[in-house]
Amino acid sequence: MVKSGTHSLGDLNLNTKRILALSAVLVASASTSAQASFSIVNDIVPPAASENGGYMVAHDIVGQTSTGTVASGGNPIYVAPKPAYSGVVGLLMNYGAAGSFVCSGSLINSNTIVTAAHCVFGPTAQRPTLMSAFFYGGSADPTVYNGAPATQISVSRIVSHPLYTGEVVDENDIAVVTLSSSAPLFAPRYQLSTVSDLTGVNHIIAGYGVRSDTGGSVGSNLGTGRLRYAGNRFDYRLGDPDWAGYWTGAFGTASVDNVWLSDFDNGTDARDGSCRLAAGEGFTGPTFTSSKYCDLGIGAFEGIGGGGDSGSPYFVDGKLAAVHSFAFWLSTDESNNRFGQLKGAVSTAFHKDFILANVPEPSTWAMLVIGFGFVGTAARRRARATA
Repeated sequence: MVKSGTHSLGDLNLNTKRILALSAVLVASASTSAQASFSIVNDIVPPAASENGGYMVAHDIVGQTSTGTVASGGNPIYVAPKPAYSGVVGLLMNYGAAGSFVCSGSLINSNTIVTAAHCVFGPTAQRPTLMSAFFYGGSADPTVYNGAPATQISVSRIVSHPLYTGEVVDENDIAVVTLSSSAPLFAPRYQLSTVSDLTGVNHIIAGYGVRSDTGGSVGSNLGTGRLRYAGNRFDYRLGDPDWAGYWTGAFGTASVDNVWLSDFDNGTDARDGSCRLAAGEGFTGPTFTSSKYCDLGIGAFEGIGGGGDSGSPYFVDGKLAAVHSFAFWLSTDESNNRFGQLKGAVSTAFHKDFILANVPEPSTWAMLVIGFGFVGTAARRRARATA
């Protein structure tokens, strides 16, 4: 980790240089050969997806240091312990001629997974023709999409949020998928968090996305399919009163007030993404220079979700508090060096009713409602999305 630096906006001009990225990763079509047949039952179909040539796909997940295998020099602090995190799943979607994509998700009952809507809402608004979830509960560090020893279960039903627009930034980027059979017993079922104000709350993100052998930068593409986790802090939401509606309409037609941002710090002011975003948009003064916006991170365990981590869970006190949606960076060099990037997430507390309405088992629905009752609360522009 770099320990020193000076605050610099560099080539930042957010009115003309805003880069957004969905975090699904395209994989070889052959990866779907073992999947079972798939059908959609009672699906809720939102409007057609929008495309924007300025969006760029992020193809990596990085931490402060390498997220490679321990044998290859990767830092073991990013290898998620199992079975505690075995309810985090790898998702493989086959879109036919459009290709196959991988995302991540989290298990909330024996046959229900929460993920991002854009994972199951393809480039031409179609649903996957085949989709499978991959579970692993052992102590090794396998690539789950290669088959054994992972448990693969086909998906039988997809429901994306009815208000999801297909925009990159959308507070309704959330979906619920149903498995064709029960998940393995080794996989934990995660309760939903009721923490509605995530401001300043630390979290853990876990997923099966692409890794990097270099801390903070792209490094070698190490591939998807190995479970990794890292920590970070929710800084604020786009609808925070501090911004006085500034972000409304900034990213297209979608509602964005309940999108939460976290930045990827490396201990220097120069890569303090939340602080730089406020300053770059002309917001100054005590509020936007306070520790709410300007902090240097949580240390070595800090990380950020990337390609293949769309739909990944954000855990607060062990409960599912948010779902990973997109990556957002401020200057062109941050497409290669991830320090300073921001990541966007949608809150599960905000989407409680949608999630519970699509949990197929009444007994589990009751359990989740009880779980909501026992979770405490936590201390909590207008611009175009162009390249």
